[in-house]
Amino acid sequence: MSLKLAFRAFFKALKQPKEIEDFLLEKKEISVEEQSHLRLLNLLQNSSRLIDFFKEDISSYSDAQVGTAVRKIHADCAKALEDLVTIRPVVEDLEGAKITLNKGYDPTKYKIMGNIKGSPPFTGTVRHRGWKAHKLSLPKTQLESSKEVLCPAEVEV
Repeated sequence: MSLKLAFRAFFKALKQPKEIEDFLLEKKEISVEEQSHLRLLNLLQNSSRLIDFFKEDISSYSDAQVGTAVRKIHADCAKALEDLVTIRPVVEDLEGAKITLNKGYDPTKYKIMGNIKGSPPFTGTVRHRGWKAHKLSLPKTQLESSKEVLCPAEVEV
């Protein structure tokens, strides 16, 4: 760090102590995009306890116990995703089908793998159909308080 930069930082801290404190303590405002991701996590937690499942150590449970839990979580998450995002395949063809990508194909929709030579058209085999959001319908946030809280702690009295 140069001496000039150090002096600039010092005087900025004198003039704007709150901004510097927030920066040093890493207090950052959560963007609208981050809020929507956190809301989706919150909704998946509320509908299926998805975060609880991922954060729990399941190594002591039998495969049958894990399987039973996963069936419920899977069904609840699938319903929540269908209601909130409505996910559809990028490619209608089934995995294993032959597909040709012509010149001008959308590279955000297709990840080309393998022995890639030359330029399109490319003919290959669908290895994964991909996913896209067909409909987005996340509900508006209800509480404006702590935005980073995905699910409040539950206290029974």
